[in-house]
Amino acid sequence: MKDEFVDDDPMELVGMIMPGEPGMLENMAEIIVDEYVRLGWDEERLMTIFVNPMFMATHRIYRQKGETYVRGLIREVLARWGIKNLKRETSITIEGSA
Repeated sequence: MKDEFVDDDPMELVGMIMPGEPGMLENMAEIIVDEYVRLGWDEERLMTIFVNPMFMATHRIYRQKGETYVRGLIREVLARWGIKNLKRETSITIEGSA
């Protein structure tokens, strides 16, 4: 017997934004950036999760606080960990092309 889809399934996962106190958005942003910096992510890689709407929490921070705030926070966290934010040139080479 196969389970059938039910419109009002009480076990369905539902995402929602919870209201918070002043400063909570900034704290969440700092914690997220800190986690990814500790995983070795640089500024440009981190910015990808802020600008992409697929990542709801980080994109919400980006929309509400702006790019200048997010980049400043990333640079602050990188500096706190003693990491120099070097711009790196990346190039992609497709096998068989020169």
